[in-house]
Amino acid sequence: MLLLFQKTMDEHKTTSFIPNSTQLPNILLDKVIPLIPEAEARCLLYICRRTFGFHKDADRISFSQFMDGIKDRRGNVLDYGAGLARASVAKGLKSLNEAGAISIRGTTKGNYYQINLHMDVEKVVQVVNQSAGRTKSGSGSRPKSVQVVNTQNLGKKEKPSIRDPVDNLGVLKRELTQKMSLNRFRHGGQ
Repeated sequence: MLLLFQKTMDEHKTTSFIPNSTQLPNILLDKVIPLIPEAEARCLLYICRRTFGFHKDADRISFSQFMDGIKDRRGNVLDYGAGLARASVAKGLKSLNEAGAISIRGTTKGNYYQINLHMDVEKVVQVVNQSAGRTKSGSGSRPKSVQVVNTQNLGKKEKPSIRDPVDNLGVLKRELTQKMSLNRFRHGGQ
């Protein structure tokens, strides 16, 4: 019975493969992508798509492909690239290369990009984040910290209390007097 169950589980694993898909190393999805800025993450994912998605170790990818993607000869969109501006692509690729997450091999026909599957994840995250911190746009790609807002804190404004009718009356008189004065001023003092 156990053998039959094991065979069924093995069959299920092989038949659940998704055709036309890209394998991504778990280390990238679990420990790198969530901790690096968006430009670097998008570049890294696009390199994965162009390499692992086509069963290659490395691929020649142009800057225009990173920015705008690829179209076929008829103009049909094959992919949209990383969807980044040229400066963001350059910054992202440079910091990924410096961190050891990718390797770039230049040729006369363009650069070949390859994911380093043996990268030191902690070093990659540290170097990429330090690199992003040295640029003006680096801190902009990080999530902003959320400020806690106290909805009960009224600051210097005091809201009239419903419980104190005398105080409310004084506040209302002041507001009415200010409005009347403003209207007189607007209409020539009449």
